[in-house]
Amino acid sequence: MEWFWGWSGKCIGYRIEDALFTCEGKQLGQFAEGDEVYGSNGDYLGEVRNGDRLITNLSKVTWKRNVFAPGFSKISSERTDASAKQIPAGFQDFPFPSRPA
Repeated sequence: MEWFWGWSGKCIGYRIEDALFTCEGKQLGQFAEGDEVYGSNGDYLGEVRNGDRLITNLSKVTWKRNVFAPGFSKISSERTDASAKQIPAGFQDFPFPSRPA
């Protein structure tokens, strides 16, 4: 299991095999090409940079992959937020999943 944070430092979730899950265990995306993440509707969401950070490359926002039915996974424990990083030109922070109230 690998944990990931957005560029702002917020914990996004974790990876098991080729699936990206939110901290609550809902599948947010599917990894393709090794480090790119696509949503259940096939839309590009972002990619891994700096080992454990997710960010959206604006030049790829029109990219598509296969659709999938999202699954669920149990988590071991949620991680705390990390320090923020400056977002490079041509990128934006990874879209954060909504959290239950």
